[in-house]
This record gives sequence, C-alpha cells and structure tokens, in this order.
Amino acid sequence: MDNIEKQVTELFPKEWQEPFLATKKEVISFSFQPDGELPLSTTKAGGIGYVPKTMLFPVNPDGKPLSLLAQINFAEMPAHELFPKHGLLAFYVDYYDDLIGADFDDYSNRDGYRVFYFDSFDEESYSRDEQLAMLKPFHDEEQYPIVDSELAMLPALQQEILMTDSIEFERTFGKGKYDFEGFDAYEEKYEELVSSGTKLGGYPFFTQTDPREYMQDEKKNDILLFQLDSSFGRDQDWEIMWGDAGIGNFFISPADLKAGRFDKVWYNWDCS
Repeated sequence: MDNIEKQVTELFPKEWQEPFLATKKEVISFSFQPDGELPLSTTKAGGIGYVPKTMLFPVNPDGKPLSLLAQINFAEMPAHELFPKHGLLAFYVDYYDDLIGADFDDYSNRDGYRVFYFDSFDEESYSRDEQLAMLKPFHDEEQYPIVDSELAMLPALQQEILMTDSIEFERTFGKGKYDFEGFDAYEEKYEELVSSGTKLGGYPFFTQTDPREYMQDEKKNDILLFQLDSSFGRDQDWEIMWGDAGIGNFFISPADLKAGRFDKVWYNWDCS
C-alpha cells in the first residue's frame, strides 16, 4: 500500500475511498534551494535562463524584456509518461505589469507572457551579462517580481488524488466539494491531500475559482501543465509570491501536450 492509499484508507469514509483513489495521478513536484547563480540551462525558478540567440529575446508590447518565471530541463527530471525526456520548457512573464502579463479577459492574448520549448541546447544562448544588460535601461521602472532570486528546483515523483475545487472534481463526482452529504472534503484533516504546491502535471489548485468554469471554447477541456505556488525560504531569505499568497497555473490541451505545441499554453494566476 503506497502512502496516499494509506492516507485515504485511514481518513476517508469507506464508501468514498475507492472513488477518490481512482483519481490518483503521478506528478513531478518541486522543492526549492537557493544555490547562487545557476547554469543557464538548469531547472530553476527566477534568475537568468537559456534563450538561443537565433530568436529575439521575448519582450512585452512596450519593448521591455520579459522575466524568467521558471524553466524545466527534462533531462534532470524523473521519467513521466506525459512529458519529454529531454529539452527545456521555459515560462516568461511581464514583471512590469501589475497583472504579471495575464489577460483575464482574453486568455489567448500572450503579449505579456511566453512559453518556450527548446529541443536542445546546440544554439548559443544570450549570456547572463547580455540579459542583464537588456534589463538595465528599465532599472527604475516599477516591477512586480514573483520570484525574488534564482532558485534551484529539486524534483520528486509523487502521487496525488483529486481534492481541488475544480472542473475535474465536478466532472468526476458530478458535484462540487461543498455538495457531499455526510462528508466534508474541506475538513482540516484532508488538507495535505489538496494538490497545491509547485509541480508538473496533476490537478490544479486555485485560491479563487477555476477559470475554465466560465470558458465557452476548447480551453474548457485543457489540463494543468505547470503550477508555481507561493513559497518562502526557511529563514525567509527568498520568496515566491503571487499577490497575497496566490498561485500561478499554466494550462495546455492534451493534444497540444502530446504534440509538443507548448506555444499554445495559456496562463492564469489568483490570490486570496
């Protein structure tokens, strides 16, 4: 019996154990470690990443450089059936925008963020110094950084069950988390089973409402690709913070994920 099955068996009413265990998924979760300046192509949150010189550096509509939110080097990841075994997935957002590049009225508008997948590192990258020089002219501009330093992201393969108030929950159980009789899925004892945290894959967590609930187009069926949660260093010497302890989610259609069309990813964030 694995750990999550043990928890469900011990905590859940018997009639709900099997339905919830049937939602079990394997995810790659991350912890963080401040390691100073990291190589351009390593897995990290914040800092300076790999961007080949064969492409223009990503900028917002005003020409200001976007900032690296996080990047995943799949060669450093445990094997997972949904994700590539090599290459780099990178997430860039607009720190000069108080909405961090998100357009909550049009999720197809990617002017304020980009998601890149680089199949290899054969091309020369803009160096750390070159990227810092791009930022220098805008040094005095107001910014809203999410990650305040450069952090190594340490992966671990884990399992989770569906415990978030999301579109997946209502589709799976035919009701929301508030609608169970004789079973309160919001009880404190179930908290550690809720799929918050930073991860690749799995079920999304929201501090507010799942934006897919209000969508009329094909995005309604998209799944979580990557989630970056607010987090603190043990001694608070580093911080990841979305507004008031919020969370950021990047979504993709199953077909686009299978085909590696990461430029189709869209993003949402919210806070309490």
